[in-house]
Amino acid sequence: MNDPREGSQGPRFPPETLHTFIREVMKAVGVPSEDGDIVAHVLTEADLTGRHTHGISRLPLYVSRIQEGAMNPKPQLSWEEATFSPVRVLDGDNGLGSVAAWRAMEEAIALSREYGLGCIAVRRSNHAGAMRVYCEAAAEHQQILIALTNSPPGIPPWGGRQAFLGTNPIAVAFPRGRGTAPLVIDLATSVVARGHIIEAARRGETIPEGWAIDAEGRPTTDPLAALQGAVLPMAGPKGYALALMVEIFAGVLSGAGVGPGVANPYARGSGPSNVGHFFLALNPRAFGAANAIYDTLAVLEDQLRHVPPMPGHFVRLPSDRAEVVRQTYRVQGIPLDSALVDALNMLARECHAPLLRAE
Repeated sequence: MNDPREGSQGPRFPPETLHTFIREVMKAVGVPSEDGDIVAHVLTEADLTGRHTHGISRLPLYVSRIQEGAMNPKPQLSWEEATFSPVRVLDGDNGLGSVAAWRAMEEAIALSREYGLGCIAVRRSNHAGAMRVYCEAAAEHQQILIALTNSPPGIPPWGGRQAFLGTNPIAVAFPRGRGTAPLVIDLATSVVARGHIIEAARRGETIPEGWAIDAEGRPTTDPLAALQGAVLPMAGPKGYALALMVEIFAGVLSGAGVGPGVANPYARGSGPSNVGHFFLALNPRAFGAANAIYDTLAVLEDQLRHVPPMPGHFVRLPSDRAEVVRQTYRVQGIPLDSALVDALNMLARECHAPLLRAE
């Protein structure tokens, strides 16, 4: 899907500027500095790869959840006693989802280095941002990471008209070695991430046909009606099955909320979300020489790129576009629409934090 910000004449910001702004707003609402840096990194990295629905646009939600007492700015993360050495369960204490997810990712990497794999389930967490960010961080340590998270009801069970499962994303990153960016696969199990519908509603725009149904189960192009109804699963019953799989791994195994038991953070008074995450780290060296694995992956990629293309198309890999966007934004700055910048600066004033200013 094309990013509506491409070609935008709105202000652009260096990623460092967004990171600093987010960290200072987090600090202003009582989030410890180290945790604020994690939140800032996760949100900025999402924007840097064009995932604007999971970037700084989520900051007002995080602040409002903290201010209304629905999210803990200073959680005491706690680990359950391990039954099996490479498997752990983390209680997020209703803190910022990106903080719990980051700590879980770090532990998964440590276990993977020691045992060849590390498996972490997280409960009592919140929205953790783009799962690809954690996978890319693991790949920097030459570890494969599969990341799953459930989310508030967004898609119906196949044949139903009421949202029950979240849009439950699946992400994985494969390190390529030699200082090369990892191969990243990151997808929602819905036709589109719900954040795109939220963004369309904020902008007063319509959404494409086939994205969603309203509360009566009728197709709709109205984002507000879609948010009252449900996003459709990708590939019909196959997407529904994948969303259910994620719900079991991230929600059932962790002891987090499942289905409607995951509260919608946009609904005031909804209380703790109780989101669940699931991280599985794998050490490539457990399967043979890492360089041999990287060489085989390179051959596979080369063969894919040389498949004859359809007319007017070319073959690309899942992470190609995000990497092009990343390099472009590092040079040109990350684009934000003016209405979002105004909203962020209003938030900063309310929190007595420094304003976001284009350089």
